[in-house]
Amino acid sequence: MTRRTLFKLIALLFLLPRMSAADMRPGEVHQSPEAAAHYKTRPGFYHFATPADLPADLVWQTNDTDPEFSSPDAKRGGTVTFAIATYPPTLRRVGPNSNHAFRGYMYDNYLVALTMPHPNTDNPIPGTATHWAVSKDRKTVYYKLNPAVHFNDGQPVTADDYFFTFYFYTSPHIKAPWYNDFYSTEFAGITKFDDYTIAITLPDERPDPIYNTSIEPTPRNFFKDLGPDYPVRNKFLEQPGVGPYHINYQKVVHEQSITLDRLDRWWGDSLRYYRHRYNAAHITYRVVRDPAKSYQMFLLGDLDFMEIRIPKFWYSLDNETVFQKGLIEKHTFYYDRPCPTWGLFLNTIKPGLDDLNVRLGIQHATDWQRVINTFYRGDYQRLNQYAEGFGKFTNPAIRARPYDPDAAMRYFAAAGYTRRDSKGILTNPATGARLSFQLTCRDTDQRKCLPTLIDSACKAGVEFRPEALETTTFFKKTQEKKHDIAFTAWNVSNKYPTFWEGFHIENAVETNADGVEVPKRQTNNITSTRDKALSDLIDKHRAAKTESEVQTLGHEIQQRIHDEASFVPGFKVVTYRIASWHWVKYAPEFGMKSSDDIFETGTFWLDEAERGTTSRAAAPRQPVVQVHDKYNSER
Repeated sequence: MTRRTLFKLIALLFLLPRMSAADMRPGEVHQSPEAAAHYKTRPGFYHFATPADLPADLVWQTNDTDPEFSSPDAKRGGTVTFAIATYPPTLRRVGPNSNHAFRGYMYDNYLVALTMPHPNTDNPIPGTATHWAVSKDRKTVYYKLNPAVHFNDGQPVTADDYFFTFYFYTSPHIKAPWYNDFYSTEFAGITKFDDYTIAITLPDERPDPIYNTSIEPTPRNFFKDLGPDYPVRNKFLEQPGVGPYHINYQKVVHEQSITLDRLDRWWGDSLRYYRHRYNAAHITYRVVRDPAKSYQMFLLGDLDFMEIRIPKFWYSLDNETVFQKGLIEKHTFYYDRPCPTWGLFLNTIKPGLDDLNVRLGIQHATDWQRVINTFYRGDYQRLNQYAEGFGKFTNPAIRARPYDPDAAMRYFAAAGYTRRDSKGILTNPATGARLSFQLTCRDTDQRKCLPTLIDSACKAGVEFRPEALETTTFFKKTQEKKHDIAFTAWNVSNKYPTFWEGFHIENAVETNADGVEVPKRQTNNITSTRDKALSDLIDKHRAAKTESEVQTLGHEIQQRIHDEASFVPGFKVVTYRIASWHWVKYAPEFGMKSSDDIFETGTFWLDEAERGTTSRAAAPRQPVVQVHDKYNSER
């Protein structure tokens, strides 16, 4: 069956009337016999109690006093069209090849857990729970669930869906090692008191137990046939969530576009922190692989807005008639949150890169400041380390190694590379090996940084062989650890730095059927770091009970990662830039402290009346250039 045929069958399924929130009651939701049997095998983890078993001294809390960040002026409706660089390899939320760029647009921007961090204060606010209470030993958090919450396929959310979360994410069927580990080791138990009251217990005290127990529900009705065929069966199926959008399969055009439709009646529409948000009735993501083409489509009005991280497009807008006439606006939003890890990831399992001196040499052979000053016009800043932007949890003593060809060559000489060949590349006279590595990036405008990196490295005697891959192919190659050096970044959304997925030995190698140690696929340890002492520190960091321990251990881990030299810090961005047609409107508090994505908080809206009256022949408006710098940490 072809992908196109599969999508047609899925679309036919969704032509049937969509179940409304009132169509299904908690008792009517499928109860998986396999899940029920699993719960019985772990009575120490899955507990069933009654409301009478709730501790009498619980102090229930909520948060209805933090400021709202949406606007009552927001208008509901309209279609947003936005460009994405590549079509997702799968619509599954987890499992093989699911860690792709579109995942955020489809799932992460609309997730709602038991509680959510307020985007400006970071205090917990109600999510799928209305109230919460922390036990005296700070290891258990009790939650009162909101009975109004439903998945976007109509299924009501109850305590059983949180039980099913643990069954699902610990299942070997999903082929997702990170989730298997996280839900197996980071929790000690879950208790159901009734359909709308649960408790989640941690293995030990944590610095912030509310944050650490705030998980999402998983739709047990949707996964009633969970089995070994999960990766194939669900490859092009959306996992229902509790957010306001779902995929309209009738509008999916494979390799070309995906459209999300908003629910007519979403459970969050009347709630303090969710009303006036997620206003577009439809969001169409069009695949446009060339950024220059996206830019031209935007100028023609085929896209409603663009996030512009490439300076040449941002500055060239000033010369465009549609900007000068005030039809297109420019907005710069500052944020203050952990930084994406832009830089070079050195695959230490590859010959040459397994030598620390070679890795240290590459650190000094990479001229990121030249990239920042030229390609990014000085708008970006040098990233100093892997875990930056976490306040006191970032080690302030770590600074990125500067570009220094002489220092690089001293390290290369220590590794045995002392003689230059006819192209100026260092070789090892004893082995004949050349300092030559493939430098892989996504086939976006980032590939235009490669000549600068290649030139700077060549001056230090190391050859970078450029490779620009389509985004899906890039992720597949790095997840399978087939790269030498990858130019990429991981987005960061945690309160504290996390290191297990990126640097723990468990995610680096595994033993195959022949007893041979091979790279472990489908993990984020794309440097193949195998430092046992570092892994021990990471284990202690994950089990830390206080913020002081998190800080101390985190600083030590960051120093060890720096010393390991498998990550070359690149650049950081503390703003995001949106160019939008004038009918796109923003809430006064649109620039959020913790948000670097226009879709993440969903507080923009469309003024369809303005769109309808737009004409390039209309009288000029005053050009709009706004800098929203409330959260500029350098101000």
